[in-house]
Amino acid sequence: MRFLTALATLAFATAKPIMANPTWTDTPSNPSTILSHKGLTVSVYHLPPHPVSYQSTTNLTFSPTAFTLIHDATSAILIDSPATLAQGHELAAWIKSTIPGKKLRGVMVTHGHGDHFFASPQVLSEVGDGSSKIYVDGKVLEHMRQQYEPEFYGSFWGSLFPGGQIDTSTNITDEVVSLLDDADPKVLLDSGTEIKVVNVGQGDTHNSTVIHVPSLDLVVGGDVVYGSCHQLLVEDATPELRQAWRDSLEEVHKLKPTVVVPSHMLPDEDYGVEHVAETRRYIDTWEKARAKSESWEELEGGMKEAFPGRSGSFILRWSSQAPFGADF
Repeated sequence: MRFLTALATLAFATAKPIMANPTWTDTPSNPSTILSHKGLTVSVYHLPPHPVSYQSTTNLTFSPTAFTLIHDATSAILIDSPATLAQGHELAAWIKSTIPGKKLRGVMVTHGHGDHFFASPQVLSEVGDGSSKIYVDGKVLEHMRQQYEPEFYGSFWGSLFPGGQIDTSTNITDEVVSLLDDADPKVLLDSGTEIKVVNVGQGDTHNSTVIHVPSLDLVVGGDVVYGSCHQLLVEDATPELRQAWRDSLEEVHKLKPTVVVPSHMLPDEDYGVEHVAETRRYIDTWEKARAKSESWEELEGGMKEAFPGRSGSFILRWSSQAPFGADF
């Protein structure tokens, strides 16, 4: 199914609390705000894990997801949006309370998995002003279109979120998407702040991007950089693909961020650069566990033991079963 280098210098000891940077002099007032600096603010909304029913399996949870809002005095950009209408409504309410009086310029989508864009029309209908757009890289758009293919949508997303939880009446790839300029993929806030898209290639899926705000030393990691959630490895089935993911992490490292927001993380985590190295460590650990496991149960158990604090049991189950041709 198609839902389907070295970082040695990135030692865990180098991670710094984000507000300790002496150049960031402003103090955030909103509890969801992770930094404020020279008129720019970054706020993060944490969608909690939630139960999913996939075919015969009902006791698993979908990973928690973080959605990042970058704003200046008058405008804002949202990075990704959730899957369901209800989640989109809750996110929109948070945006209204976080940036009252500011214009939401639009949503930037990091990659083509539906849990990062399906609810974008819902969010924009509640918070946008009619001119708000959904901004995507061209290769990301190609992947987004696959998510709407009837056979795949019905067997995967329709099974995960049944009963009309996801709006299928609007295929956003046909109606409201604005393609970014391949030569200079970025969106500007009213202040002129650049919100850049960096296509790094492989993350937990192909054609993945990260969002870079150079003036804040900020990277929003999409599904390239993970927090304390089990990582999807279904689409990284070969050593070459897993190495490509490691190479993408090196590209993130080269951006020299001091603030990193993974799209799948727990709300009590820091936003430090250590997430990049931890994402690589998970890939390395999973590869070793897979090589010595004789069943998906053994692989799943080994990853639970190695990463006992990680969330997202559905993703772990799926990633563990895939190499053995097992199904739910």
